[in-house]
Amino acid sequence: WGGLETQLGTLLHAADLPFTGLLMMSLGLFFQTITRQVTQKKGSALLLAIVAVFIKLLIVGGVAFSVALAIFLQSALLELIYFHRNPSRLRMALGGATAVAYSLFHPFFSMPLFMGLSVRDALNHIVINGSNILGINASHIWILLFFILAIHLICGFVVAFAAYTVVTKLQARGLAPFGGKT
Repeated sequence: WGGLETQLGTLLHAADLPFTGLLMMSLGLFFQTITRQVTQKKGSALLLAIVAVFIKLLIVGGVAFSVALAIFLQSALLELIYFHRNPSRLRMALGGATAVAYSLFHPFFSMPLFMGLSVRDALNHIVINGSNILGINASHIWILLFFILAIHLICGFVVAFAAYTVVTKLQARGLAPFGGKT
């Protein structure tokens, strides 16, 4: 995940492509969900995020601080929802939905803090990108925000659900540690 963050994430952010946070957090979430389920240790998803952040900051530098903060905050949310020692598939999927949805809200925090822009600038950025991608008139802000939020929630839910399913199937075949046939 750290390698993907460093290479693909940096490229997508530099190109200022829309929904980069959605894509990158979904990829990270996949690895975090697998890690959490395989290790069955509280905090393992957050620890994986710290490793990814360290790699990103080590290679890219301080310019990636906003992204590093987003990864950390998303992962903290994820761990809060994963709280139980062995969270259920539904709990993990809901945690994934919440963590990925945070990437929609992060610009409201990061743009004013790190870029000197206003919250309104962040909203305009999200609305314009959403309008261009979804083909919905930018004047319909609430409809756009609803659909963008729904996309984030669905992606996070599906990715975590899929990662959980992958590990469960591997464990049932004895191909992954902790669970299944031993």
